[in-house]
Amino acid sequence: MGENNALPRLELVSTLAFQGKIKNGLVFHCDKRHIIYGIGQTVMMVHCLHLVKKILWDLSVVVYDVDGMIPLCGNTAAPLAGGYANLLRCANTRNDIFISAGNNSLRVWKIDFKSRRVTPTNAAVGRIKREIKCIDIDLSDSYLYCGTASGDILKLQVVILDGENVAYDAKLLSILTRIIKKDIAGDIPLYSGGVTAIAVLKTGELLIGTGDGIICRAAQVELQPAKDSTKNIAKKPASIKSKIKVEIKLKDLEKSLIKGEVTSIALRGDGHQFLLGSVRSEIYQVTLTEFQNERIYTCHGRAVNDVVFPYNCSDLYATCSKETIRVWNLVLSKELLRIEVPNITCNSLFLMQDGRSIISGWNDGKIRAHTPETGHPLYIIENAHQRGVTAITATSNCLRIVSGGGEGDVRVWDITTSIQVLVRTMKEHKGGITCVRMKSDDKECVTSCADGSCIIWDLENFNRIQVVFANTIFQGVCYGPKEHQILTCGTDRNVTYYEVLDGTPVRALEASLSGSINAVDITDDWKIFVTGGADKLLKVWKYIEGIVTHVGEGHSEEITALRISPNRKFIISVGKDGCIIRWKFPEL
Repeated sequence: MGENNALPRLELVSTLAFQGKIKNGLVFHCDKRHIIYGIGQTVMMVHCLHLVKKILWDLSVVVYDVDGMIPLCGNTAAPLAGGYANLLRCANTRNDIFISAGNNSLRVWKIDFKSRRVTPTNAAVGRIKREIKCIDIDLSDSYLYCGTASGDILKLQVVILDGENVAYDAKLLSILTRIIKKDIAGDIPLYSGGVTAIAVLKTGELLIGTGDGIICRAAQVELQPAKDSTKNIAKKPASIKSKIKVEIKLKDLEKSLIKGEVTSIALRGDGHQFLLGSVRSEIYQVTLTEFQNERIYTCHGRAVNDVVFPYNCSDLYATCSKETIRVWNLVLSKELLRIEVPNITCNSLFLMQDGRSIISGWNDGKIRAHTPETGHPLYIIENAHQRGVTAITATSNCLRIVSGGGEGDVRVWDITTSIQVLVRTMKEHKGGITCVRMKSDDKECVTSCADGSCIIWDLENFNRIQVVFANTIFQGVCYGPKEHQILTCGTDRNVTYYEVLDGTPVRALEASLSGSINAVDITDDWKIFVTGGADKLLKVWKYIEGIVTHVGEGHSEEITALRISPNRKFIISVGKDGCIIRWKFPEL
């Protein structure tokens, strides 16, 4: 890492990422012009031989001094005999009060900055047991609202007293449910999917997001007891009549629907406009007056497996992930097309040079082709590979596809829009194919495999021309200068040059100190190549000198694929965090 710190940094131009699964992971900045959201980070404990099966968290809440970046104090987040806490909410009027909540846990905390202590008080909720999914407090810090997985909302009165009678507590006032509409069959008083996001408006109304993707504005109304019960009340003494409480219910005023669970509600200003974050990693904008949602931002919510540019076109690129293929405008960072296939994962894709189709390989063993304008399916090759299609490419005349599968087979297909014929199956590899690259004359291709071999194939006679072996899992391969060499990367953390003629290794460069190299790409003049991998760093190399010129830092998890734009102005990298980053190609 010391050498990397001394190298020039790549300029990060834009980022496409939003981890919608993070609860309350979308908030407005104090200036109300910028938004802050999480991209995602997976923390793991790794032994030198295996993944450690231990719990990472210590179930504590820690208060940090932001200016000094040092911890001030800490305490157990939830009672030892209770559940766990995974939500935090600060008070609006005081800096020393905050609330924690979670599964069967709800606490009010007070920070003593002088003695560096933080002390909790358990909220008085009686025998009520709930899994709290979201919390919010009104501007005066008088009432606390807790959305639950059961679909109701706990309303608590917050008590904060200073002086001699110091107190900080929260007491349950009521359990809020919906007013049932009798004309709708099957209507229930609970919010379907649970209350997953909540925000309190200045008017006292609530914005409620649910697991079903419903966002509604609700008002608290007082309801008198039912007519049947009023007859019984009239017979009772006056002292008992005065103790009867009026029931508080929620009346839905406005309602809108988005795709996926609502995980965040971010108010802007007085709340006349607000943003919604969904579990599908999409951001919606809603105004209170019209209450119509507009999707303003979208990205992959899961690991991105591949990225590719069209032939000689740098304005567009395509990416693939679980269930989706997306086409993006490079300059605007805007989604132009989305192709969805539910419940399966796209492992690899390729854009035909004639621009008429997008071919893709999926983990259900099928090869699919779609139109790039509308995403309409053109054809499907059933049972292309037994263990999923893991790599795919095509010839320049767009009449032949070469695919690799998880079982190790390399298959050649002759294709038209009406018929697709298997020409030959080449069986040499013993593991899953990780990458396939075509030679410029379409007569040869090279494949890399998890069994530690790379094979150069003759696509006219369908036999092996050359093979190289190494003690590694090859993750990527591409052709080197004038296609007389191949460039490989893998779990041995090396980038290795091999001669195509006899398969001898020419040079091995240590490309990472901490993890595998998952992707490699090279410019069309073969002078510069880029790598990315488990260390989350994008590195730019000079091919002949074998030195790193620039390093890019931005991914929070492993880089899975990358491509250099045909005009050599940008580099696109994608990762397991669902992030798509556009880097400016350095001037060398």
